[in-house]
Amino acid sequence: MSKEETKGAAAAKLVVNPGGFGFAERLDGEGTVFIPRGRLGGALDGDEIEVLSWPSEKGFEGEIVRILKRGRTRLTGQVRRIGRARVLECDDPRVLLRPDVEDNTPVPEDMVVVAAITRYPHDTRDGGVVRIERLLGPPNTLATEQAKILLEYNIDPEFAADVLAEAEAVPETVQPEDLAGRADLRGLEFMTIDPVDARDFDDAVCVEAIAGEAPHGAVRVHVAVADVSHYVREGTAIDREAAWRCFSCYLPNRAIPMLPRALSSHMCSLVPEQDRLAMVASFRLEADGEIDELVLRASVIHSRKRLTYEEVAAVLSEETDAPTSQPPEVTARIAALRAAADCLRARRLRRGAIELNVPEIKVLLDQDDPERIRDIVPTRASAELARAYNLIEELMLAANEAVARVAVTHGLPLVYRIHAPPDPARLEQLATVAEALGAKADPEKLTTPRGAQKFLNRTQHHPRRSALHMFMLRSMAQAQYSVDNVGHFALASDAYAHFTSPIRRYPDLIVHRVLKSHLARIGGLPGPEPVPPMPPREQTAEQGARSSLRERAVADAERDSKSLFAALYMRDRVGDRFEATISGIGSPGLFVQIDRPFVDGLVRLGNLERDRGEPFQLDSSGVKLVGQRSGFTLTVGDRVVVEVIDSSVQRRKVEFAFVMRMSEGTGKN
Repeated sequence: MSKEETKGAAAAKLVVNPGGFGFAERLDGEGTVFIPRGRLGGALDGDEIEVLSWPSEKGFEGEIVRILKRGRTRLTGQVRRIGRARVLECDDPRVLLRPDVEDNTPVPEDMVVVAAITRYPHDTRDGGVVRIERLLGPPNTLATEQAKILLEYNIDPEFAADVLAEAEAVPETVQPEDLAGRADLRGLEFMTIDPVDARDFDDAVCVEAIAGEAPHGAVRVHVAVADVSHYVREGTAIDREAAWRCFSCYLPNRAIPMLPRALSSHMCSLVPEQDRLAMVASFRLEADGEIDELVLRASVIHSRKRLTYEEVAAVLSEETDAPTSQPPEVTARIAALRAAADCLRARRLRRGAIELNVPEIKVLLDQDDPERIRDIVPTRASAELARAYNLIEELMLAANEAVARVAVTHGLPLVYRIHAPPDPARLEQLATVAEALGAKADPEKLTTPRGAQKFLNRTQHHPRRSALHMFMLRSMAQAQYSVDNVGHFALASDAYAHFTSPIRRYPDLIVHRVLKSHLARIGGLPGPEPVPPMPPREQTAEQGARSSLRERAVADAERDSKSLFAALYMRDRVGDRFEATISGIGSPGLFVQIDRPFVDGLVRLGNLERDRGEPFQLDSSGVKLVGQRSGFTLTVGDRVVVEVIDSSVQRRKVEFAFVMRMSEGTGKN
């Protein structure tokens, strides 16, 4: 097909590479279009654009037809004088322009500034114009660099005055009138289980014995979720703000909530020994993991205990005769919850649910000095801690799935959490990669959750398991929010929705409102009047689409903030050597992950070639670098020793030099 035989113009989001080219991610999910160097015109990274595309040697290539919506309104950087003109040297390497500064207000050149874009560029030769709004602070400091991240992803750490005023007006205790239309479940033994540093508790759980059932028979499970919709009504300032934010943002040293703290940390938090309003999903759980007798209702509960994952992990590790620090009634409740979670997990795995082992980093800060980093470790570092997290996850998954099935049955216009099947082309690529890494994968079998699960099970003890799991993750579609239910591939579920975290996710709040409206229609318990109206499907669709976009932005901000802390931590480790694993290979070089601290970084290809004294070439599988004279090979998953040579706080990057390949894996260096 020639360039003249182009696809029709499609809306897309532009992602710019610092090298001067870009990728247009089509909003209809039909893939990515490569925009060559010089064809970006006046478009900026993050803009919503209309793109024409045509087939090329490596996928689809295209050009920007027009800019639909600007993604950035502000830029950060430092002011520089060039002759008589002043320009802004932008911090973000994806912003290729150098805009003029429109006024002559004195600004120190050694300070980072926030600048509002007053005129966008017309083409690649035009930098546009900006106006300085305020100083952020000196570069390369934690406060300045973190503020830049928040600005980049449009996350505001402050709430507007009218939002705070509404939140402060909320009563500090449950009022008698709040109990109308609710089930009184204060007699149940609810508990919360959260991270040790959690500031809000949006779910509580309870397992209740059923009279007449054998000791290992059916039980009744109750999942209580904070009734945020009671306090956050449509049309209020709080709701306007929550719909704009969409998600809470969790940084290593602070949380930026979706709701003001008067709500998120108090009346919408299921704190212990206090009456709290909740939406509760109750169901009978059979010994084989099947769920029936689902009841959804607005309720009032009274949590008996606040536990941390670490405390639960300690109890789970003491399931022998060893003494425990928790009272017997608490350990009994934890055991009942774990047994219920085990039933649910076994059922989920039987139907083909996928479990990927891809740990994330956790930044440990000093309690007395939140800017002092003690360590950087993988999340869920122990098996006991993983079991504690999974205990809650299984109960939340069950409640979310049960709610989604109600929506499907009754045709409710809620927003589903969808995960489409993988693209066949990506599965073909995964099969090629797996073979290069010494494993086998049949692309056709990977099109089903069961097939993907079997592949992961076969590679569970493979020496390159982590790499294979990562490539499997990359081959899969990204989960989204949508009113069109296509199921959830990774969970092997035909319907799934987010119901369990309305404090920190706006889609969950939408689901609660829809459920309340449904309960009012069928004569259930929706809580007191006024009950939220059933929203039009089009409105929910728009909110779901925005939620998907904001979810990615918040996740990127959280990731970049962790990278910032990692770079700050490694700044004092230049010259130190670490054992690491090659986690990926690309045109920049080797991506590596050191063991302790658990930090990612890059070995630049140019540095590797200089140090080894020979050129390297990436093989056809994309997972091996081969020395062109010696045949020396470096493969994804190899164990290596690297040395820190640079750590840039401003770029949030750590760079390493390759020292040697370790004996285990592919052989001695």
